[in-house]
Amino acid sequence: MTKLLAAIRKSPLVALAIVLAAVKSVQFAVDSTALFYFDSGAFILNALGLGFVPQRSYVYSCLIRIFAVPFHSLRAIVAMQVVMGAVTAGLLALALSRFLHVRTGIAVLASLAFAIDPAQIVHERMVMTETATLLAMAVYLVGASAYLQRPDLWRLVVLSFIGVLLVSFRVVYLPVVLAGAVLLPAGVYLWPRASYQPRRSRGLALALVVSSLSTLGFQVAYRHWIGWLGHREPAYHFVTGFFMASAVAPIITPADAGDARLARAVVEQNRSIDPLWKRDIGSAQLFDPEGLVARIRSVFGEDGAAANEAAQRLALHAIRRNPLGFLKLGVHGYLGYWRGLPKLRRILPLDNGSSPVREVFPQDIVMVRSAFGVDISNNNLIRTLSRRYQFRARNWYVFLLASPFLGLIDLLLVWREKKPAFLQRAFFVLWTWLLLTSTCLAWPEPAFRYLHPLSFTGLAAAACLAETVYRRISARLESNHVIMPVTSRSADALSRG
Repeated sequence: MTKLLAAIRKSPLVALAIVLAAVKSVQFAVDSTALFYFDSGAFILNALGLGFVPQRSYVYSCLIRIFAVPFHSLRAIVAMQVVMGAVTAGLLALALSRFLHVRTGIAVLASLAFAIDPAQIVHERMVMTETATLLAMAVYLVGASAYLQRPDLWRLVVLSFIGVLLVSFRVVYLPVVLAGAVLLPAGVYLWPRASYQPRRSRGLALALVVSSLSTLGFQVAYRHWIGWLGHREPAYHFVTGFFMASAVAPIITPADAGDARLARAVVEQNRSIDPLWKRDIGSAQLFDPEGLVARIRSVFGEDGAAANEAAQRLALHAIRRNPLGFLKLGVHGYLGYWRGLPKLRRILPLDNGSSPVREVFPQDIVMVRSAFGVDISNNNLIRTLSRRYQFRARNWYVFLLASPFLGLIDLLLVWREKKPAFLQRAFFVLWTWLLLTSTCLAWPEPAFRYLHPLSFTGLAAAACLAETVYRRISARLESNHVIMPVTSRSADALSRG
């Protein structure tokens, strides 16, 4: 006990870890109900080894298999994710205090704010990848900050592995991870720092080669692993083209088809009740029996691989033909979140599995009852504390949507100071904007659960901005204290003269 108290006095982060453990334990004690979304059954199916659904993270299913299946308890999934949330909160404080040069008090407040974040709390209870993904993202950002502070080629290799782990949870991170593989070495060697001046070009070339090759190697290995599991060709999953075509449907025209049958399917879709030019109905184009994907599948019959490949070519051709329209889809997606704020109480149930329509399939109900002894048939009707807490979180989602701009404001304020932490802060801001762009372009239909990663980066941006403002105000006050005595002495001298 004496050693523990001494450690707490020496390091506030140790005290923070204890507080976070206590806060998360209380949260788990008052609400440990596992929440189901219609995707959740696929993760359980993979975890139990009853099938293989490649478009749902198999790595996340492996975590369920390790930490929950042996105990036959859904609460074990919640416990696993609550621990992940505590670790993520601690990593936020670590990143702020050690790499972003934020004073400990502000870092601790940001970490505690993350621990009670309504989006984080509800996702810790959902059988979804969001919590595990955010932990992997936090580890990546801390590792990237460590590399920017002290460059090392092995750190780039480790970051490449963490990057493929991120992609394994959610493919939307792929463009961001690929960009990071180039931005990190470039940032170190192109930023004007004297210690890297003599061999900048050689060091940059070597770092880029190591980062690019290790990133490519891990990504290729992961694709082959998924292909081996599915007894198919290497891929992130086998319906990538369907998702792409649904996301960019508003800019697709018959001319993008390159195949008379496919062009006919596009024309027929535009004559249906869900035409392609209609925005915010990407899910209808993907899942509805009268949607675009169903029409593409009908063209190729039983050959799902050919249909998926054709859908991907269709989407890529539309993007290349109309890149500005593609970017407008992303802008429309971001603005759609703002437009959705007044209707948040009606939208959030669709994100946390509590919509009036049952969110789980009948076969999933049977599977979960058999494996875990729990009836989830009315899971959508349970008004848990986490769900009710999220329903009252409109202001928090306003903060998440505005948070990318806080990082930009902070960078503008510290630009001329050339502080050592500027590079780390700049990478956080770039990561945030790249992730937001990737999210809005990959799925222009707003889904507020996709804003969850901004809880980490948004609080980091707010903490950095608070530190910058505090430091500037303190410097101004100190300068006034220095000037005032001189002015007073000058006035006394003049009066005596």
